[in-house]
Amino acid sequence: MPRTPSTHRSRGPKHPTLADVARAAEVDPSTVSRTLRRGEDSARTERARRIWAVARALDYRPNLAAAALRTNLTRLIAVFIPRLRDEVLALMYEGIEETLESAGYQCVVLATGDDPDVQLAKLQIALQRRVDGVLVGDAVIGSPFLARVRAAGIPCILFNRPRRGYRSITIDDRAGGRMAAEHLLARVEGPLAVYGAMDHAQNLIHRVDGFLDACRAAGRAVDPELVFHGGLFAEDGLGMAERLLTLPDPPRGIFAVNDAAAVGVLGEYVRHGARPGEDVFVVGFNNVFLARVMSVPLTTVASPMRELGAAAATALLELMAGGRPTSRVMPVELLVRASTGGPGRRARTEALPGA
Repeated sequence: MPRTPSTHRSRGPKHPTLADVARAAEVDPSTVSRTLRRGEDSARTERARRIWAVARALDYRPNLAAAALRTNLTRLIAVFIPRLRDEVLALMYEGIEETLESAGYQCVVLATGDDPDVQLAKLQIALQRRVDGVLVGDAVIGSPFLARVRAAGIPCILFNRPRRGYRSITIDDRAGGRMAAEHLLARVEGPLAVYGAMDHAQNLIHRVDGFLDACRAAGRAVDPELVFHGGLFAEDGLGMAERLLTLPDPPRGIFAVNDAAAVGVLGEYVRHGARPGEDVFVVGFNNVFLARVMSVPLTTVASPMRELGAAAATALLELMAGGRPTSRVMPVELLVRASTGGPGRRARTEALPGA
C-alpha cells in the first residue's frame, strides 16, 4: 500500500534562543539578557564582547514582543523634535540616545515641523507602538499636544523648550539673551536689532526677552520694528540682514537667537563690505561647530546641548521608575570671538534650582 503523506508540517530551522547564546558563551542567561539590552557599544569587558560575538555568530534575535508581554514594557521611548535639519537638536538627541540605550531602551524619533496637527497624528503612532515614555523637544505654544500626552498617562519630560506646568530640562535662555545684550551694549553705539526666529517656541521667546530687558535697563530700548521673526536657518538671517541694510542707518549690533541665523546675518553684512568687529557686531546662540570654524568665528552664547539631552533622558528614566524628578535649568556661557571684535571676558550663569 502506498504510504499516507504525513500531516505534520516542517517547522523550519530552529531560531537560536537566549539560552543557546548563554550556553555557547558559558554564562548565565540573565547575564546575556543584561549585556544585549545595553547595546554593543557598551561592551567594555572581555565577557561582554564574547557574548556579543556569540550572539552574532548564532544570528540571535531577541523576541521583543514576548518580552513586552512578560513585562508590560516595550522599552521604547518616543522623542518628539521639530525638525531633523538642526545640529542643536541632533546633539541633544545624541545625549538622549546614549543615556537611554545604556539603560536598555530604544528611541523612536518623530519629527513634527512644529505643526500641531502633525504632533497629534504622530502621538497616535507613539501610542500604537505602546511607548513607555515620551521626551518632547517641540513644545508649541497654543498646541493641544502636551495636554493629550498628559491625558494618555504617559511619563513625559520636556527638553529644549519649557512650558509652565510640565517637567522640563532646559537652558537659561533668558540669561543668555541678557549676556548677548550686555556684550553688544558695551561695544556698539546706536540702535540694536534682534532676530527672534519663531514666536511659538518658549525658549526663543526667553532669549529675546532677556535681550530686550537688558537693553531697557541700560536705557537703550530696542525699537520693535528692529525685532524680526522667521525660521531658524542661515537663509532666514540673511533675509533679515537684507532688510536691515535697506535702512538709512542700518543697526551695527545684531543678536540672533541661534547660530545659523547669525551666520546668515554676518555673511550678508560682510558681502556688503562691513568689517566684523568694526562695522558690524553679531552674536549668535548655542555654539554649533560652524560658529567655531568659519573664517570669522562667531561670538555666541554656548549651551550644553548633548548634556541637556542626557539630563532629560535621565529625568525620564527616574520618572518611569516612580521617582519625582524636578525641572532643571542648565547654565550658559558667552564666548567672545571675531564677529564682535575678538576675544574678551567670559560670563557664565549659575545653575538655577529646579522649578
